[in-house]
Amino acid sequence: MKVALSGAAGRLLPALALVNLLLVSLLWFAETFIAERHWLTILVTYAPQHPFGVPTLLLLAAAAWRRNWLAGVASVVAGAICLFALLGLRVPLGARQTNGGIPIRVMTYNIHEASAGAEKVAEVIRRLEPDVVCLQEARPPAGSPDPVAVLKELLPGWHVARHGEVAIFSRHPIRAHQGQNAPLNPGRAFLQAELSVQGRRLSLIAVHLTTAAHPGRLLRNPGPTADQLRTTARVRAAQVDTLLAMAEALPAPRVIAGDFNTPPRGRLYRRLTRHHRDAFDAAGRGFGHTFRTDRPVLRIDHILTTPDLRVDGCFVPRESVSDHLPLVADLRL
Repeated sequence: MKVALSGAAGRLLPALALVNLLLVSLLWFAETFIAERHWLTILVTYAPQHPFGVPTLLLLAAAAWRRNWLAGVASVVAGAICLFALLGLRVPLGARQTNGGIPIRVMTYNIHEASAGAEKVAEVIRRLEPDVVCLQEARPPAGSPDPVAVLKELLPGWHVARHGEVAIFSRHPIRAHQGQNAPLNPGRAFLQAELSVQGRRLSLIAVHLTTAAHPGRLLRNPGPTADQLRTTARVRAAQVDTLLAMAEALPAPRVIAGDFNTPPRGRLYRRLTRHHRDAFDAAGRGFGHTFRTDRPVLRIDHILTTPDLRVDGCFVPRESVSDHLPLVADLRL
């Protein structure tokens, strides 16, 4: 009887592991190629991916305990898909620092209305020593001072441009700038600027896109969840259209930085990175999660560059003065 049970378990485990591998592969396919086309795949694509790896972990442990090589191999492959394709693990094997060119450190930071105080935001900026900072939600909550005005006083000598809740602080001169509200959501904004970096021109766009699937908003809204997700998909597609048209009109080298509310997967992300390189993909290490600060599970803040900018490094500092973590990229002109 024990032999029969052992034989059944020996056949069931690899079957479960192969089914799990198939499901993980289908999940990757859906998130990569369907994503914003259907409300259900929007929900899956923009959700934290960690729960999808739990069955793989359990099957891998069972395969090791049973010493079942087929189940083990299938679970290792499924685990690799979860880690690298779904969770976005990056190991910069080909990244290396260079000495040529003009170094410039770019930081993007959603400061959540400086709810912890503009002074603490200024401390983060001083500590990380960026040359350029793109801020989102740089607006005052009701009855509070304007964080941009306070930061101007705390960071003397910096050049500042602003449009709505998006601001750019730069150690280098800002030769020109122009802002516009994001399509279909005037509360979000784009701000483009031309910087002069040691005589070289650098085009920059600071961006804040509409949220795709905010759990609290979905629960509070009385309408069907599917309709809400379809609406945000249309809004975000229009915003990406506008952003890419804006970028194409600016000369390279070019940086687009901000809170995209977009994980590193999906059709919109692939559009954004078709002609721009994700700095964290190029030279980041680990998962690069920027949201939320207390439980970082999503990488939705990005620094994108044209190929003529070299990326020496990209990292997420553990700063806790907002609900987002900052993202920093070391670039070279």
